[in-house]
Parts: sequence; structure tokens; C-alpha cells
Amino acid sequence: MRAPSKDFLVRLLNVPGPTNFEVPVQRIWRKYADPFADRVEVDTYGNHTAILEGGGKNSVMLVGHADEVGLIVRRVDPSGMLWFGQIGGIDPAVLVGTRVRVLAKKGEVAGVVGFPAIHLLPRGETAKTPKLADLCIDIGAASKKDAEKHVAVGDPVIFGEDFREMLGGFASHRAFDNRVGCWVVAETLRELSAGKRAKAKRPTLYAVSSVQEETGVWGAGLVAYRYKPTVAIAIDVTHDTSTPGVSKTALADIVCGKGPVLSRGIRNSRILFERLEKAAKSARVSFQTEIDEGHTWTDADPISRAGAGIPVATVSVACRYMHTPCEVIRLDDLDKTVKLLARFVEELDDAASFIPR
Repeated sequence: MRAPSKDFLVRLLNVPGPTNFEVPVQRIWRKYADPFADRVEVDTYGNHTAILEGGGKNSVMLVGHADEVGLIVRRVDPSGMLWFGQIGGIDPAVLVGTRVRVLAKKGEVAGVVGFPAIHLLPRGETAKTPKLADLCIDIGAASKKDAEKHVAVGDPVIFGEDFREMLGGFASHRAFDNRVGCWVVAETLRELSAGKRAKAKRPTLYAVSSVQEETGVWGAGLVAYRYKPTVAIAIDVTHDTSTPGVSKTALADIVCGKGPVLSRGIRNSRILFERLEKAAKSARVSFQTEIDEGHTWTDADPISRAGAGIPVATVSVACRYMHTPCEVIRLDDLDKTVKLLARFVEELDDAASFIPR
């Protein structure tokens, strides 16, 4: 990975951005994408679209979502403890003992999700699996009045740590889901903007960093309705199923480091899948395949329903431990995904049709 691209990745990852609080993420994304686009447009919900104009009849929308899962302060009790709800799908068990940051109006407030020590349990008893209602955030406040000097009901909270590299080309972060999708979109835009293909012959590219995916998968649908692209591809993460404790029969065989994951099935366009498969082979990018059974659970779902309907595909990066404080990916999978998508767009011409016949 080139140094400027890696620097962009780390900055994009480390800034907090739970659902409906994506503005800091979008500022970084826009500043990076702007030099490679003809213009960047922002809608009323904060979806960002960097547009690279083309003269061809076809257009492509690439989208990754900027938001991450998180928590939200629900009440402050008399002792100064914060009780919370969730932003997106989170297993309460992964929160126990984690450090958190409350994104308060005056700045970040450090805290921890506390849980009684095992020493305090009655003899012979073991700790129960926590429910969300069992957990609270300790910010060190002495009272409700003290806590409310720093935080308020409705403040979002993030959990987990920032970017850290590991052995073997792996890295961990709390929000690979789905800042890596936004990174891939921006890097593909950069690659295509430097291409030699004449503007008159290339398709228009809508490079999108979308919002509000984790709590209902809908933000990107607004963008698709606005621009009505010929086709759209959602770039997201999917589960690495090679880790211990994951079923080897109920799920697809997906492994970090073996390249981008293309999805086949019910929602994904068969024609679009075949063109992505062809582009992968042309670019000499190894890829993996998973299925969708009617829903992709990505931005592809609302896009497919926009207007009269848009052919969609999902291209994913394998990720371990999704929606935990320490998601893990192989970094070289990101470059492979950019290479595949850039080749797909480069090979798309006016003769391409996505209507099944």
C-alpha cells in the first residue's frame, strides 16, 4: 500500500463516527477524494458523492458506508453512572471491561464499561452472560450532577481501540466495518482519475461515502434515487469463517488474505457478478465467493429498490470478529479490491447491458 493511501486509511479509521454522527469521517473522506473528482456533492443526511464525469451512456455507483456501531447514553443515574442503548447490532458480552469514549458536546469523555469482579460473586457462582441492561459506563463522576457537567442523554459512545498493525500483514481496529469500504471507494476514484481512457468513452463514476447503514441500511438508497446509476456496487466487509468457533458447514468458506469476496444469489445481479468475475481474472486478482439469499444486509439492498430498480452487486473484504472492539483484516485485501473495481469500471463500455435476456 502506498504511503499516502495508508495515511489516509489510518486517519479515516481513527476518527469517531457512529451512525448519525459521521461528519468528522466525511470531512476526512471529502478532503482526500476532492482532488480526484470533478465535484463532490452532499445531501441533507450527509451522504457524500464524489463525481468523475464520463461521456459514456453507462454510469457506476461505488459505495461504502462511513458509520460504525456504537452506544448512546440513555440515562444518568444518581451515582453518576451512564446507562445506554446501542447503535447497530452489538453483543453485550463484547462490551464487558472495554474502554469507551463518550462523544460529548465539549469533547470526548473517557470511561469504561464496568462489571462486577468475579471475587465479589457468592461462593460457587460464576458470572452470567450480561444483557445490555446489566451494563453501565463509569466515567469517574461522583454524582449525577457531576456527570451532567460533562455528558448528556443522547451523546454517542464508541468502544474499542484505534489502528494497530499485527503480524503477517494483519491489522486490528474497532471500525473496519466499514471505513475500509469508504477507503476502497476513494482509492478506486483516485486510480480511475489518473487513467488514460478518454473522458468521452468512460462511464460516469459516482463514488459514495454513505451514512446510516448500521441502523437500518437506508442512507445509500437516497443517493441512488438521486443519480440513478446504471449499476451500483456496495463495498463492505464480510465474515472470515476460518476462525475458531465459527460453523464450517452453515457459512461460506471465506478467509482473510485470499482476496475480495464477490456475492452471488438472489439480490445480486447475475450479469454484474459475471462482469466482476471477468474483471478479477483480467486484473489477475484472486477472489472468493459467497451467496445472498434475498438480502445482502449492505447498502446494495436499498439501492436495488431505488426508482425503477438498479442492478447491484456486493464486493466485500473478509473481516474477523465483526462488531467487536477488535475487528481484524489483512491489509493487502484492500489493494486487491481497488484493483478489481478499477478494472471493472475501465472495461465497462456503452455496449454493456444489464437487462436479463
